[in-house]
Amino acid sequence: IPRPRNAFILFRCDFVAQKKIPASVEPDHRNISRIVGRIWKALSDEDRRPWIEEAKKERERHKRLYPQYRY
Repeated sequence: IPRPRNAFILFRCDFVAQKKIPASVEPDHRNISRIVGRIWKALSDEDRRPWIEEAKKERERHKRLYPQYRY
């Protein structure tokens, strides 16, 4: 059973899905994570809030689907 994604992972997935860093520019996912991490750290709390809320919703869905799951 996969763990629910946290706010940063949700942000990173969306960032990559929007192709803000084209694969032709940066094919290495380690570097993509570093770049997105810097952007994440630069965001204000207000800009992070939607991702934090989405992570909370995902945790709640995960708890309903897998009530016995522990990590």
